[in-house]
Amino acid sequence: MTNREKIEFLYKEDGIRDKFFLESLINDDFKLEWDSSSGNSILNKNFILNLSEVLKTNYDMSYFEISHLIEENNQIVVKYNHKVTTIENPKEIMLIAKVVAIWTFQEGKIIDGYLISKPN
Repeated sequence: MTNREKIEFLYKEDGIRDKFFLESLINDDFKLEWDSSSGNSILNKNFILNLSEVLKTNYDMSYFEISHLIEENNQIVVKYNHKVTTIENPKEIMLIAKVVAIWTFQEGKIIDGYLISKPN
């Protein structure tokens, strides 16, 4: 699977809620810099794996509406809207964030990332 195919699976095939897929996708030395409404955070692989479980537990569906996916060398940039449906109300799709992510690959795994998000 190419790096682009991995990112497409992550977003388009609900790979974000698949802990086993994430374990194989993310390098053990992974670092994510995340700028959000609550400030800047530096996060690691374990945080992403735990976030995957939170998404799986709390939402019936997690959907990424991708508007841009650009690959250059070992980096992929994705701009998307993150939408979810709750377990309590699976028919109502809610936009929870607008996001731009930059993923850097090394030897087929994501080594680092930068994410900027804005809540809806």
